[in-house]
Amino acid sequence: MSSSSSNRFRRDPPPTHCECEEPVILQTSKTINFPLRRFLGCVNYYHGSACETFYWVDPDLPNEYYKKEVFKLMKKVKLNENKIDEELKRSFDFERSTMQKQAVVLQMELKEMKASIGFYRKLVVFLCMVVFILLLVK
Repeated sequence: MSSSSSNRFRRDPPPTHCECEEPVILQTSKTINFPLRRFLGCVNYYHGSACETFYWVDPDLPNEYYKKEVFKLMKKVKLNENKIDEELKRSFDFERSTMQKQAVVLQMELKEMKASIGFYRKLVVFLCMVVFILLLVK
């Protein structure tokens, strides 16, 4: 356990705002030295902020063995998440492709129906004219 990590753990009351005057947020370390250890810090901590507001919420793991094991599990979870993301993307792409094909078929059917409606409208007009002429002739 490094002296900086033990010195910063619950030494003072937790900050509510950082040096940037922004509310601090709860974040989680993803490093091999502090795997899954939660801390309070500046909202811009991972974006290169010069703000040094930092406060450990969780105690440090008791030894390097646990840290390495937790880090291995984190990597395994990340690998599984990546596999799931890839599978979801493949599934999404397949569904999108299927829906695009269905949309083309439906558009063709719609065109055919519109053409049919046009034909039937003309037929109705023609029949109305025939009936009108027949009524005039009688």
